[in-house]
Order: sequence, then structure tokens, then C-alpha cells
Amino acid sequence: MEEMNEVFQIPARRCKRCGGLLTSDQAIRDGYGHTCRMKERREAAEREEERNQYSLFNGMEDGL
Repeated sequence: MEEMNEVFQIPARRCKRCGGLLTSDQAIRDGYGHTCRMKERREAAEREEERNQYSLFNGMEDGL
């Protein structure tokens, strides 16, 4: 009978955002777990949206 104390290794890394342990192939490639990847995408989209917005009031503080 084989011993149950067999040693094995699995590829893993830490999430770039939360530090959690990643074991899936996709998460290891991305560097983020599913939840953190969704948060990163949402925040990037929000930053892009803010960058694309223009206010008529930009720069008017000095002219008042």
C-alpha cells in the first residue's frame, strides 16, 4: 500500500492586489484572482472615464 504522506508541488503565486494565494492557470498568468481582476478592470475604466471628461470650469478659478 502506498503511503498517504506523498509530497507534491503545485504552481502558485500571490495576488498583486490582495496577496491571496493564486493557483489557477489564468490567475497565475494575470497576477490577480477573479475578484481582484474585476476590481482592477473597473477602476481602470473609471480612471479612463475621468481622463476623458472635460469641465467648462477647468482653469476658471484664476479668472474669477
